[in-house]
Amino acid sequence: MPKPCFFAIDVLVVGGSGRVGGSTLRWLHRLSRRADAGLAPLKLASGGRSVSRFQASQRRLKQPDLAFVEIDLGRSVEQLTAAVRGVQLVVHTAGPFQGRNQPKLLQACIAAGVAYCDVCDEWPLSQQAKLLSVDAAVAGIPAVVSCGIWPGASALMAAEAVDRLGGPGACDELELSFFTAGTGGAGPTIVSATFLLLASDALTLSAGQLSGQPAWSGRRIVDFGHGVGRRACFLLDNPDVPSTAGALQIANCASRFGTAPALWNRLFAAMQKLPRPLLLNRQAMHAFSLVSMPVIRAVDAVIGSTNAMRIDAHGAAGSLSLRCVHHSLEDCVGQATAAFALEMLRGRSSGSIGASSIPAGVWFPAELNPVARRNILEVVRQKALIWEL
Repeated sequence: MPKPCFFAIDVLVVGGSGRVGGSTLRWLHRLSRRADAGLAPLKLASGGRSVSRFQASQRRLKQPDLAFVEIDLGRSVEQLTAAVRGVQLVVHTAGPFQGRNQPKLLQACIAAGVAYCDVCDEWPLSQQAKLLSVDAAVAGIPAVVSCGIWPGASALMAAEAVDRLGGPGACDELELSFFTAGTGGAGPTIVSATFLLLASDALTLSAGQLSGQPAWSGRRIVDFGHGVGRRACFLLDNPDVPSTAGALQIANCASRFGTAPALWNRLFAAMQKLPRPLLLNRQAMHAFSLVSMPVIRAVDAVIGSTNAMRIDAHGAAGSLSLRCVHHSLEDCVGQATAAFALEMLRGRSSGSIGASSIPAGVWFPAELNPVARRNILEVVRQKALIWEL
């Protein structure tokens, strides 16, 4: 049976039994035990509805001290508040986020006085979270939404590029490009989230005007560097576009994604033409992803799970490109999410040293100050196959 929580919890990872949540827990465990982390070893817990899934993930993670907190996101804000009370930080990884319109877990964390971050990749939900910034500031609670690798670390890379061109307002155009071999080792939740994204127009900015373009249109060949090479990428919705463009005063911005083998790109193009009500059916898309997993796993075993990012920034002072490649999407999204979490714990958790670099309020990654940005990116660069920053 799960270990009862008789001790204070530093970090509760909601959705910890999933691929992203499990990877986040693994990296939090690893990073907090480094001599230079500035933290005592963290007391970690996985939050979810299923005890059996927790037990299976606990065995997979080989973390016998991992605690379990029963939490159901379908419950009321008041019930969620009771579930998270006493925790130092909640990390929300329980996707897919598409189709949700209320950040109830963030509301609960504000009410309970608990710091918060998530890996939300749905712009309307992130916008709703941002509206709670005043409430979070009054409560003294820092929160960062749309963390992870992309969105998340990608926005920090964009902010770094804009800084080098002269700061906010110095960049006229920003291009965000991503590639994942196969599914990157991800589970059915991330696969179904990709299917759901095909039902949404890809938000783009042109001359300061935000508009939606058909998903999986706007094909472009992008060079991700040695070991990945030139890959076809297509428009796909990403909250980095409006949040980063707003924070960094960019008039033109778009985000593209591609995968391999080419068959997957053709499959996504075909699925994009399906009726939107079907694509937006969470249960149907999750069921389809589960049925597809044996084939997906077989392809992943052959083609690998490399994740690549490229940020291109253009302004009056010139142009520059930043590139980052990791061997596995599953691994690096947990690494990046843990990096955000550790930065939020500075000055808050027991045994931490150093002042927090993230003030109270709700923030997008691109809004974080240079100290927080560079601390997080320094963690993300670990184990990177390519790091051209």
